[in-house]
Amino acid sequence: MHIPSLQYIELPTGRLAYRVGGDGPPLLLIHGWGGSSRHWLGAFITLAERHTVYAIDMPGYGESAAGAGGGGLRGLTLAALGFIDALGLGMIGLCGHSLGGAVALLVAASRPNQVSRLALASFGIARTPEEEAHYREVGTQMGAAAALWAPWLALSRPWLALSRPWRQLAWTIPPLPALLAGPMLHRMPDAPMLALGIADLMAMDALAAIEGAASTGNPLLAQAIIRAAMPAMVLTGQHDPVFPPSSAAALVAALPDAHLAIIDACGHVPMAEQPVTCYSALGAFFAG
Repeated sequence: MHIPSLQYIELPTGRLAYRVGGDGPPLLLIHGWGGSSRHWLGAFITLAERHTVYAIDMPGYGESAAGAGGGGLRGLTLAALGFIDALGLGMIGLCGHSLGGAVALLVAASRPNQVSRLALASFGIARTPEEEAHYREVGTQMGAAAALWAPWLALSRPWLALSRPWRQLAWTIPPLPALLAGPMLHRMPDAPMLALGIADLMAMDALAAIEGAASTGNPLLAQAIIRAAMPAMVLTGQHDPVFPPSSAAALVAALPDAHLAIIDACGHVPMAEQPVTCYSALGAFFAG
């Protein structure tokens, strides 16, 4: 498998790492919590046949340093918008996975005339008012924790950076990857892909991790949904433990122009668990 090498660009939010490959209209892919641009490796074999595929490492993930705008939804969205503007991408297709789906939704709502089609993978919303209140409470608590620990986690970054290779090495020794990823997956991917995912998880900035988790129930998402009027697809695994199909269906019902695609025998990471079905669905959707 050919993996496009990392490139870097300086943005107002900080230095951002990304991969690019293919030819055609631009398609921007945004990974989820604990991931990196490597989560989209299959896109450079499939989607790159018809698109110029851009896959970014969000600030605090992969090889991108934590951004000046923070690792919450606002900061991550600002980084994605800055990337789009810096490269002059013009009209784009946009796809986000999990937390990246929330970022993609905010980007689409901010630039409804620049996003031609929007795909949201393994992402959904609350199904009832009670569930929504619960999500907001969790998000508030995580946000308070991020604010409390921010100074200490920022100071610890040099030491955590030094220990990163050792943590990645330790957690990618079998059977630890399968034990760590098991709760999120219904179908285990091959060993190399699983190891890459765990290595990315260990590379995540600690403060960015808490700030990203605090996006749960963020009211910005409810405001963004009604503004994302472009054609949309919500892609979910039948056995996703984080955003189950009913949660994805609630999002489809709330979006102005969306449809639901469910992948059988799949959990929270369809790009790794069911790559052929996942990329076939994405390819058909972005082909119009």
